[in-house]
Amino acid sequence: MLLAQGRYWSARLQRKARSARFEVEGEHLPEELADLREFRIEIGLERWQRLVRTVYSDRKLFGGVLLDAAHPEALLSRVIATDRLVIELQRIVVDATIALVEAEALVIAPAPVEEGS
Repeated sequence: MLLAQGRYWSARLQRKARSARFEVEGEHLPEELADLREFRIEIGLERWQRLVRTVYSDRKLFGGVLLDAAHPEALLSRVIATDRLVIELQRIVVDATIALVEAEALVIAPAPVEEGS
């Protein structure tokens, strides 16, 4: 199921794997980024809250959340360093989150409050 799509990214729900896959859309990539055409991120829905909390934070923190989900990992630093890719990825994550909630595949809940806080 297509969750969100932009000029450089698309996000699809992988129901069997309970994850979402973000893929670079190669047809619109500038030539200097052509090696990123095979890059993808597959993140489990159980880790989604962590992704949403960091989506608009510092790029290194956002990249750190994506590191285990990136394939191939070595290209993640190029993606995070490229303004047009990271900005659109942030928007696609937000759009995908809305689509997942609307499809009832994801529930966003507040973090539990610890006693004494």
